[in-house]
Amino acid sequence: MKLDCQEGKEMARTESSEITADAFLRHIRDYRIIPESSLNRALANAPSGATAKALATHLLDSKLLTRFQGARLLQGQGPSLRLGQYLLLEEIGKGGMGRVFRAEHSTMGRVVALKILSSDLVNSPRAKEFFFRERRAASQLTHPNIVTAFDANEVAGAHFLVMEMVEGPNLEKLVRERGPLPYQVACEYVRQVATGLDHAFEQGMVHRDIKPSNILLKSETEPGKAGLVKISDFGLARLAPIRAENAGSNHGTIMVDENTIIGTPDYLAPEQAKSLHQADIRSDIYSLGCTLFYLVTGRVPYPGTKGLEKIIKHSTDAIPKPSSLVPGIPPEVDALVAKMMAKDPAARFQNPKEAAIAITSAMGVEDATSVPVALAIPQVEANPFEAFQSTWNEAIVTPFEDKPSTTPSRAPKGPVPKAVFTHGQALAIAIVALAMVASAMVFALRYLVG
Repeated sequence: MKLDCQEGKEMARTESSEITADAFLRHIRDYRIIPESSLNRALANAPSGATAKALATHLLDSKLLTRFQGARLLQGQGPSLRLGQYLLLEEIGKGGMGRVFRAEHSTMGRVVALKILSSDLVNSPRAKEFFFRERRAASQLTHPNIVTAFDANEVAGAHFLVMEMVEGPNLEKLVRERGPLPYQVACEYVRQVATGLDHAFEQGMVHRDIKPSNILLKSETEPGKAGLVKISDFGLARLAPIRAENAGSNHGTIMVDENTIIGTPDYLAPEQAKSLHQADIRSDIYSLGCTLFYLVTGRVPYPGTKGLEKIIKHSTDAIPKPSSLVPGIPPEVDALVAKMMAKDPAARFQNPKEAAIAITSAMGVEDATSVPVALAIPQVEANPFEAFQSTWNEAIVTPFEDKPSTTPSRAPKGPVPKAVFTHGQALAIAIVALAMVASAMVFALRYLVG
């Protein structure tokens, strides 16, 4: 099955290799591109003796074909439009992991996002086994801030994932088109991602490639207000070391070249750049801190021209302050970035829930701009930003002087309840306490005298 043609080309570019009208229609019928009844109605109004190109244009105007489908059909590539029960409608993205298509399930009529993985990601039995194992784990993640995984399969050598279709842009594209986001909106998006990561963490999963392009905006109330975001590509990042091993590299070294790395250099935690075995949920928190920096400034924390250069900067350079690039960003945001991007994993938030709580505390109720999400973030007694809120100084690390654990920890399940008493109850308790003290003194005197 060939999936590497130039889908985005205009249909006119296919004129030199155009198939006959009969072959064009045969592919439509054989691969069930258009329902037979709809096709017959459209053909009844088509020009007599029309060429394949004319038929494609007519069906495109009738909204029965997409331009992507028309181009492939004219090139005789009708088989490439169908993967099992899924009909490809159009290409919506591509990258190092593969290509993403809008597709439709033939029986259910559900429109989905279908990702066809690059062949070098699944080119060994071990890689294939890992692919399906990771997808089974990812399918168990049900959370409003995680893209739902519906299916994973292999058809004619093509490995593909079927996921919830999110119509909005990813956050990298959003920032490219609109510029840096208001810090309140950016913090709300990062908080939502943290709640999604926490759900995955509770299921024993980490992402390993958190970045703006893997965060999709599902809905937005209006520009300048936060909508609902979802994390994509859970369970895919770890296919990279398998690809590196197949290339003959040491599995303990994750970087072979700029295309074989677990994670993305602009958002990669220092420990993750050294060894897969050192990466854990705190590495995702580091990447989330880099993401927050990008959302509020429109640039990555450590710019560079080569991946290795960026990785070195993550390990050696000082953590930049967003406020040094964008006036008006409050010190709380600087502190969040500094905490999440600490070089030492033990100095970061130890799990995503801690990060979400800190963001909620930093922004305050008056700054809330979010739409409701299903997972509520409980308040806890310890407020990581308490010192900051009381002094409003310029320190970055001061609000986080508590000693973190050296391994990722589960966040507290909820707030510690406070005992609340009326004045009468308090007085009664005091009287009882005094009576107990008096009784103890009498007992002691009797013991000494006797």
